[in-house]
Amino acid sequence: MRARTFVSAGGSVMPFRPIIVIRSALAFVLPPIVGMLLFVVCLPFGRRRAINLGIGVVTRLGLGLAGIRLQVEGEAALLSQRPAVFVINHQSGTDPIIVASLVRRDMVAIGKHELQFHPLLGPLMKMFGTVFVKREQGIGPQVLAPLLPALAAGDAVVLAPEGRRSRDGQLQPFKPGALWLAQQSGAPLIPIVLHNSGEILPAKGLLMKPGTVRITVLPPQPATLTTEQLRQVFARALA
Repeated sequence: MRARTFVSAGGSVMPFRPIIVIRSALAFVLPPIVGMLLFVVCLPFGRRRAINLGIGVVTRLGLGLAGIRLQVEGEAALLSQRPAVFVINHQSGTDPIIVASLVRRDMVAIGKHELQFHPLLGPLMKMFGTVFVKREQGIGPQVLAPLLPALAAGDAVVLAPEGRRSRDGQLQPFKPGALWLAQQSGAPLIPIVLHNSGEILPAKGLLMKPGTVRITVLPPQPATLTTEQLRQVFARALA
């Protein structure tokens, strides 16, 4: 009897395995629900404590249910740097949970405007203080200025200079927002390079494929770089 298959959003044919479907569904649904309940329960003990605990539980639960493991190379100790501007290349819908599991505490993320209307992720991201931006606005000073107080208070900011995830895994042009934020705040600019997260969940993919995501944390980069120079830092690490 021939095994059933389905075609992923990336065009590759994968065997139909009920366990992958179940684990993927649970990884999408259960962590946000647990995170929201945990946040509400812990909020009386302090908003920052509630957010940090929520991030830790949500990311561990989500990655564990999906069967995603992380292999971190390079300057991993820099992940605890505060304040900091962490910049990532954007390959997959799993990137936010992967990076949140690395940075882990005292962080503010940026998400696309549409996500705030998602029935599960929207409320959770609002509770965690996510800054939502419209793509047509870009990620420029007018959008990023509200993040300067967070950096001044000793938090980390995480953003993707590409603005949106790559459809083919290739780096897209970088926008200047992260560089501006590092220049204005004086916080170190730290690249986090995601090598193969696109294999876990490609653009428009429906199921998360279990596997190991390789990550390289690079040394801090000068905020005086151009956007193309910063893009080339990522390109060399990905080569």
